[in-house]
Amino acid sequence: MILEKHLNLKKVKKLSTWRRVAISSWKRPRDPQTYGILKFPSGPMNDAIKEFRDKTGKKLTTTHFVAKALATAIERNPEINCLVRGSTLYQRESVDIFMQVSLDEAGRDLSGLVIRDAPKKSLEEIIEQVSKDAKNLRDGKDKTFKKVKKSIMTTPLFAMRFIIGALDTLLYRFNIWSPLMGVQKDPFASAMISNVSQFGIEHGFVPIPAISHVPIIFAIFQAKDEAVVINGEVKVQNTLSIGVTLDHRVIDGVYAGKITKVLREIFENPNIILN
Repeated sequence: MILEKHLNLKKVKKLSTWRRVAISSWKRPRDPQTYGILKFPSGPMNDAIKEFRDKTGKKLTTTHFVAKALATAIERNPEINCLVRGSTLYQRESVDIFMQVSLDEAGRDLSGLVIRDAPKKSLEEIIEQVSKDAKNLRDGKDKTFKKVKKSIMTTPLFAMRFIIGALDTLLYRFNIWSPLMGVQKDPFASAMISNVSQFGIEHGFVPIPAISHVPIIFAIFQAKDEAVVINGEVKVQNTLSIGVTLDHRVIDGVYAGKITKVLREIFENPNIILN
């Protein structure tokens, strides 16, 4: 035969909310994403988390800690807090952090919540907001998300790409927003964080969603003991690894280094964000 079937394929009929959005958003790869792994000794952070929990009774986690640390790093380097519109960079006024949330134990469907003005919020305030917003999402009490999810699940896939493209153009190209659109302003914020430790992944990277317009995404992995060289000696050190995805149009090597410097300072002295 001159022609034959290339692959044996079966159409997937049941798609999650996020997968429907992803299929309708991305085209073939043609983007400026760059990747890297950050590693920090987690001992000081772990001690600070334990002390914070004992003192306040609040369940501070690595995700809360990293969100606050990243927000602080961006606040100190406001040139990072930008988005691309056409061929021009525009700076956001506030530093907001988007945190991905699994809507079920299996992690089959995802959503997220936004911490607005994150550098100005205490860790206690961040913990309380994340707990409240995550519960509302999982219980179906978030009216905006419920409305968006219903629209996504009932819209044919062939129309999704057009609708998402139109929303993206209105929101980010023309900077027009209305409550009639059914989405909040700048829904993906200044940066995104996803804790993937529950999936057993040791290293990896999260792609920047085309519709998000964020310049940086953190994938947080499970802290673990590793052999490291300290002052010429091999020692065991508990280490936290973070997979970083950057939009090189906004964050080049210079600013990536500035972010890393602030984060390293915070991991060595957690009191910077605890006080």
